[in-house]
Amino acid sequence: MEIQRSTIFASTMKHRYTQANKLGSQTASIGLKNAASQITVEITYGDIWPDGYRKENAMLVNGKYPGELIEAYWGQNIEFTVINKLGVNPGEIRNGTAIHPHGLKLWGNPQNDGVPGITQCPIPPGSSYTYTWDIHQYGTTWYHSHLSLQYPNGIVGPMILHGPKSGNYDIDIGAILLTDWYHENPFSLYSEALKRAQVADSTLINGKGKFDCSSVTEKGRCREGSYWETAFESGKWHLLRFVNTATSETFRVSIDNHNMTIITADFTSVRPSKPVKFIDIAIGQRYEILVYGTYSAGDFWLRSEPLNCSKGGKQIKKENVARGIIRYNRSSGEDPTSKTHLRSADLPKNCQDVEMENIVPVLSRDNHYVEFEEVYNASRKLQVSLVIPKNEARAARLELGKQMPLRNNTSSEPLLDSGERLWQIYGIPMRLDWSNPALDMLNEDSKPTDFPESYTVIEARPDGGDSMNNVVFHISGNAAPGTPGGTMHPIHIHGHDFIILAQGSGKFDEENTSRTLFNPVRRDVATMPPDGYLIISFPVDNNGMWLLHCHLAWHASQGLALMILERTEDFQGLTSTQTQKLRGENCQRWKVYVSTSPTPNPMDDSGI
Repeated sequence: MEIQRSTIFASTMKHRYTQANKLGSQTASIGLKNAASQITVEITYGDIWPDGYRKENAMLVNGKYPGELIEAYWGQNIEFTVINKLGVNPGEIRNGTAIHPHGLKLWGNPQNDGVPGITQCPIPPGSSYTYTWDIHQYGTTWYHSHLSLQYPNGIVGPMILHGPKSGNYDIDIGAILLTDWYHENPFSLYSEALKRAQVADSTLINGKGKFDCSSVTEKGRCREGSYWETAFESGKWHLLRFVNTATSETFRVSIDNHNMTIITADFTSVRPSKPVKFIDIAIGQRYEILVYGTYSAGDFWLRSEPLNCSKGGKQIKKENVARGIIRYNRSSGEDPTSKTHLRSADLPKNCQDVEMENIVPVLSRDNHYVEFEEVYNASRKLQVSLVIPKNEARAARLELGKQMPLRNNTSSEPLLDSGERLWQIYGIPMRLDWSNPALDMLNEDSKPTDFPESYTVIEARPDGGDSMNNVVFHISGNAAPGTPGGTMHPIHIHGHDFIILAQGSGKFDEENTSRTLFNPVRRDVATMPPDGYLIISFPVDNNGMWLLHCHLAWHASQGLALMILERTEDFQGLTSTQTQKLRGENCQRWKVYVSTSPTPNPMDDSGI
C-alpha cells in the first residue's frame, strides 16, 4: 500500500481533543459517526507455507495469513462480521472462535471486546457474529482471536485507523506484522508449554520468511521461502507501522544504515523522537516510525531479531530468523549485502521497553497525583508468580468440551502433573467458563465475590466523585520464595490505556527509583522486566468487565490474567441494547453446539 500523504497536528485537531478530553487520550468523534465500514470474514482451516515449511490446519482469515487488512478513519464505525467455518467440513476439528480488536477502548461497549468467557460465548462452528466497533482512536493495531491459542495458529490481521500524525511523511508503507512461527499446532504444544518454554521454529515478517529445509527429510514438506520486501524513494519520508503479533518473542527492529524516528507508541501520538538505530517491540506493542530515504540506489536489510526475553534457554536458529528487504530500485532481485550498524556495546543488557524520553505524548493527560508517595500508598499490589503443584494428577477433561466445574468463591484450579505449572497475578490462575460470560452475571450491585473465584475479578473504583479519578496497579513478579523467575511479561489492558509511573528490574525502591508524574507515556502494553516491577495508572471511566493479562500467549493460557470490574453503577446501559440480544442468541447457539456436538474441542487452559 502506498499513500501519498503529509499530515500534521493542526489547531482543529487540538480543538477536537478538547471536546473529547473526558475520554482520556487523543480520542474523539469527528463527524464520521454514521460512516460505517462493513467487513465480513470467514475463519477456516488451511495448509500454508509462510516460511517454506508446510503448516497443516492453520487457522486463517479469508484463507490468508495474516488476515484481511481492516482500514478505517478516526470517528468511523466498523461492523465486523465473523463467519466461523472451523470444523464444518468432514474430518476437521470443531472449534468456536471470537475476535478481539487489540487496543480499542470501546467506550461503554465491552460487549464487543471479543473475549469468550468474559464478554461473550464463542461463535460456534457454522455460525456468524457481528461486532460493532466505534473508532475513538487512531494509529496502527491488529485484531486476533482471544480464544485460547488460536492467534498463534493464524487468526490475526492488521488494522490501520487513519488520523493525524505528529510528523510529516510522504509514503505510507503500511502495517508490518512481526511474529514467531510454530510449525506444530500450538494446541498440541500446550502440554509441553506447561513444563518449559516453547521455542518457535522460525520468525516471519508480514507472513513471510525462510526456513532451512536441509533438516527436513519428509518429501514435499519444505520448499524455498521468501522475504517480505518494500520500496523506498530517495528524498522521501516513509511511514512504517510495526506490530508485534508474536506468541512469545520480543523483537529488535532496525534497518541497516538508516535511523528511525518514533511518532506513535501503541495508540498514543508522541513527539517525534531523536533518531534511533533500533526499537525493541514487545508482544502486542505497536510503533509507527518515520524513515528518510537517504540513498538513491541500493538494497538494505530490515532486521527483526528475536531477543528470547522469556529466558527459555534455547533460541530460534539464526538461519530461520526472517528479514525484510528495503529496495531503492523496485526491479532489483538481489539479496542485500548491507551490514548491521548496531554495536553490541550500545545495546541494552536486558529486555526493556523503548526509553520514555523517546515516547513523550504530544497531548498530555492530567494526572491528579502530585506526590509519588500518594501514588504508591494508593496502589493495588499484584504479584506475578508461578504455581507449581507437587505430585498431583491432572484431572480428566470433562466431556463435551466443558472445563473444570466452576463454583462461586471456590477455586477451580486444574490439577497438574508433577513439573507442570501455571501463572497467576491475583492469587489464583484465571480459568473461565466459555458458556457463562462474566458480563451475563453483572448487575449494578455486582461485587468481585459474586463471580467464580477462578474468574480473578478485581474491582476498580475511583477514590472520589470525579469520573476521571485514577486507580494504580503495582505489578511485581517472579519473587515468590522457591519459584523460578527471570521472565519478562508484556502486560496488556483492555478498555483503557495506562500511564507508566515506574518500571524497572529488581525490587521497587520508593526512595531511589526513577518515576514519572509529568506527562508520562500512555499505552496499552508495557513490559514488566524479568524479576522487576511495573506501576501503572488509568482513569476509572469505562464501565464494563475488562481483561488485564500477560500477552505472552503461553502465559495467558496458563492463567496470568485478571478481570477488572469497573463502574458497576453504570451497568444498566449494558443490558438493554441490540448487542445484548445478539450476544444472548449467540450464547444459546453455543450451548446447543456444546450439548449436541459429538466432537467439540475441549478447553484445557484459561480460555483466553
